[in-house]
Amino acid sequence: MGNGFRVRVALEDKKGKIKFMKLVEFSSSSFSFGRLGPVLLSAVFLVFVGCAHIPAYPHKPVSHSHAPATEGLLVEASESVMKKAGEGESAFMLIRNNEDALRWRLALIDSAQQSIDLQVFIWSNDESGRLMLARIMKAAERGVQVRLLVDDMPKDISDRGTAIIARQPNIQLRRFNPGRVRKGMLRRAFQMSTQFKQLNRRMHNKQMVVDGQWGMIGGRNLGNPYFGLAKKYNNRDLDLLITGAILPKMAADFDEYWNADAAYPGEAMSDKLSEKEVKKLRSGFDAAVLEDRKLFAQTRIPPEPIDWSCEFAQLPDQMVMGTAQLLQDSPEVKGDRGVRLVDQIDQVAIEIKYQSCVITPYMIPSKEQLADMARNIKEDGRRVRLLVPAMESNNHTMAHSHYKKYRKRILDAGAELYEFRAQPSAELRAVSDTDPIKADFISLHTKAFALDDHWVLIGSLNVDPRSIQINTEHMLLIDSPELAAQLIGDFERMIAPGNSWAVTRNEKGKLRWTSGDEVRKRQPARSFGQRVSAFFWRLLPIEGQL
Repeated sequence: MGNGFRVRVALEDKKGKIKFMKLVEFSSSSFSFGRLGPVLLSAVFLVFVGCAHIPAYPHKPVSHSHAPATEGLLVEASESVMKKAGEGESAFMLIRNNEDALRWRLALIDSAQQSIDLQVFIWSNDESGRLMLARIMKAAERGVQVRLLVDDMPKDISDRGTAIIARQPNIQLRRFNPGRVRKGMLRRAFQMSTQFKQLNRRMHNKQMVVDGQWGMIGGRNLGNPYFGLAKKYNNRDLDLLITGAILPKMAADFDEYWNADAAYPGEAMSDKLSEKEVKKLRSGFDAAVLEDRKLFAQTRIPPEPIDWSCEFAQLPDQMVMGTAQLLQDSPEVKGDRGVRLVDQIDQVAIEIKYQSCVITPYMIPSKEQLADMARNIKEDGRRVRLLVPAMESNNHTMAHSHYKKYRKRILDAGAELYEFRAQPSAELRAVSDTDPIKADFISLHTKAFALDDHWVLIGSLNVDPRSIQINTEHMLLIDSPELAAQLIGDFERMIAPGNSWAVTRNEKGKLRWTSGDEVRKRQPARSFGQRVSAFFWRLLPIEGQL
């Protein structure tokens, strides 16, 4: 080999049997720390992870969406709604009410005859999360083909649980971009330090396609705060129920993520599952679902599958028509990640003439965005109104702490700024809390844009560095005057006195928060502790990761 040496790195199990071996070569030309460092880190990493890792390249068959179903309730309902549609149009219904958001998900699952494709960032192990899984499993038992794609960062579903679900008949479950090291805080920290750029890319997309006939897209994950069932806080959120011409595109975009290198087969995430253990875990799950019925008995959420014909029969009068484009980031986590979603939006040939209404739960604008905002307002005469959470209604104080410094810059650009209240009106409480639950506060989680009087953007995108530069996101861009009017109406209600604080500057340039007759000199907070937390978070150089 010349001047250099070789190191053979071997991993052994507890019995001393070699499970993995790698030969690492070092040449004399590599002998500087800058060039040798990555090789040494790789070798150390292999020793460090031990056996607490998942296989690197498990078998993963390529699969694609089923052709749209041709019979059943969902087909009949779609045909009924689309009778008034023009060529290339789709039908849309805003789902504002959190309880309705869970009911419509269950309606689609219970009515499925052929396929369910579901993609989500967070799937919580709570009452609503378990109910969704239980209903999906019942659908699979009657022959529906299910594909579930969940991001790996929120770990509400364990690796063992993932493997068990993925091995159920008619169910496939994949986790997006998991790190190979699964156990040990130090080992996981070491993995993140050596693979930060790759593992930092998370799948924030949220959509569901059922029987190729109906879909949902929006801001909601799967968990109690998104369906009005949490006691600490419930979200003011928004989804779209969809049928029509855009469904094949939604199905194709799901396929792109499903077959991506980063989509890891769930059945490979644990190989130490005895039949006894599987039965024990399934028994525990079934017992939890049975206990959860106590909560659902107090609501309009059915704990068992029901006939949803009456609900679907009302949709022709509730849905509005429009044309749509689906824009999304590439699922790649290495190398070329393609054109970012925000750049795709800029490339779409739409001309915004007079107004933009923006609702976002996290607002950390870039210099370019602030400059564009100022130009649109001062040179083009556009009215720009922004609705974000007040600190008191933000479920992530860390993110809010770094938004704070942008208030004056946003106002100086000429925009109108509103911050959502933690204790809004009874009307907005009613769509956020699922009766009889009354959360301690309401958090703003809606991600929606109304442009002029006919363009609407709804999906997973926040106005922050993580959404714009790091995570994968997707949005529907819809041309529909009726839908835009509905969204603008929602916006107007949410910024009304009693629901939001109007943020302005007085004659001395000081910030003021006004809601009706109430005026505050300090930003509204839930507690003194939250103010202290925001102060310390603001000191950390983490803005680019928020």
